[in-house]
Amino acid sequence: MELGVVLLLLHLGATLLLLTQALPYSPWLTSQHHGPLYEGVKLLVADAEFQAGLTWNETEFQLLEAVTAMRDTQIELNDYEPLIEERLNARLLAMRSKSIYQHCYLQHNYVIANFEQKLTLKLQSCRAMLTKGLAALQNESDIELNFIRGAAVEARNVLTDCNVAELRNRESNTDIAGITMCVLSRIGALDQRLSAASEDFLDLLATENAAVLKGDSCEEFDELRQLFDSVYVDISECVGERDV
Repeated sequence: MELGVVLLLLHLGATLLLLTQALPYSPWLTSQHHGPLYEGVKLLVADAEFQAGLTWNETEFQLLEAVTAMRDTQIELNDYEPLIEERLNARLLAMRSKSIYQHCYLQHNYVIANFEQKLTLKLQSCRAMLTKGLAALQNESDIELNFIRGAAVEARNVLTDCNVAELRNRESNTDIAGITMCVLSRIGALDQRLSAASEDFLDLLATENAAVLKGDSCEEFDELRQLFDSVYVDISECVGERDV
């Protein structure tokens, strides 16, 4: 047995011992007439269930936060793509018709021609990365997520799996040691697996976030978009001056 598991079982055992020693002095629990060991085991399981629930709530929050950020970025890309086309058409129209606005576009013609295609390519590449990232979060993490989601129920099931109700009996043939060890080992294994699953999921989340939101494609698209927007601010100001 690994040292970590042994230490965890010792910790749980010490916790259970403290609970059983303190429980006889609790007015509520002494009124239950089931004995301190039974009530202590129930509290230990209830605490494991509570902690598992907290872990799932935090995991779900972080997952939704990451997915929402990616979907918001997708919406931004979808909204921006028609603007690229609109600006391209306006430039082509001004150049072909030799309108009074032609000069405004000619000042930035090289920059626009150079960046329009790159901007479109980076937009498409960023969109592909977002699609891949969302799929990874929704598919690759299923094993971890499903376990974390069901960990609270699994903790609660320890009561029946280990026949904890038998501890209510004061009969000498009750396997107190076996039941207690069953609870400690199952809760210990659950805690260890829950911790590992949570860590694996957070690693996946960090990896996908870094790859998508801070990856080359999306970062370069954002830089090009800012440059593209600044150029068209200048063009708009130039067009406005010629309208006066």
